[in-house]
Amino acid sequence: MPQADTPLDTADLSTLADRQQARFTTGHSPVSVRRYARSSDFVRAAVHSRNGQDRAALLTLRPEAYPLAPAWLATIAQAAPETADHRHPSAAMSSVRLLARMTPDHRNGIPRQLDGSVGWSMPGASVRVWPDGRIELRSTTGAELSGQLEGSEWDSWKVAAVADAGLRLLCAPEARHLTRTGQPSGWHRPFDRSDSAGLGRERKGSQMYDGSTVATCSCGWRVTVESQLGARALAEQHRREATSGEPA
Repeated sequence: MPQADTPLDTADLSTLADRQQARFTTGHSPVSVRRYARSSDFVRAAVHSRNGQDRAALLTLRPEAYPLAPAWLATIAQAAPETADHRHPSAAMSSVRLLARMTPDHRNGIPRQLDGSVGWSMPGASVRVWPDGRIELRSTTGAELSGQLEGSEWDSWKVAAVADAGLRLLCAPEARHLTRTGQPSGWHRPFDRSDSAGLGRERKGSQMYDGSTVATCSCGWRVTVESQLGARALAEQHRREATSGEPA
């Protein structure tokens, strides 16, 4: 593998020689990797902050994760903060799980361990995140993505994006498109909402009923429909179309 900067999306980590180091470009933050001796076969990847100087994450990758590593590292580089200090991330663990798209619903609350970590499972994969920036993702097939996010500028949104990206790589194909349908906007007074167009049913008290409902998917798809039934139908259609086009 060349020592000069090359695109990360074309990287093949399995071609690294023992103790060889390489640096990759991502369009965001640079990534450097180092292959350790074959007797302890793994790669350490350092994702730098946007300024290219500070280290924002240190990841450990073993051979079974090599094919998945470039995509995950690219997402971490995209989410990396502008600078990184030596403090723990400012992310709140409960917020990380609430913000993550690749997660079941939260009707049963957000269980936390005594060490402050939160975790959740998807078909085929699971993730756990710690307050000190550690993150660990495992698949039922044995692949693992793990590492340490460094610096206080890692907020809940950025950590959730890293968890989402890893779960999408590790989970079962049918879990890559989790759709959700929200609740209708409901009753309101027209002048209480700046976006009100005066549409909907009227009842006593001059209130209007707004049935518009948001449907979302873990892949980022999002749509607002005039009714909850319409939102559910579109979510089901999106899920069918998305999963039918994906390789098994």
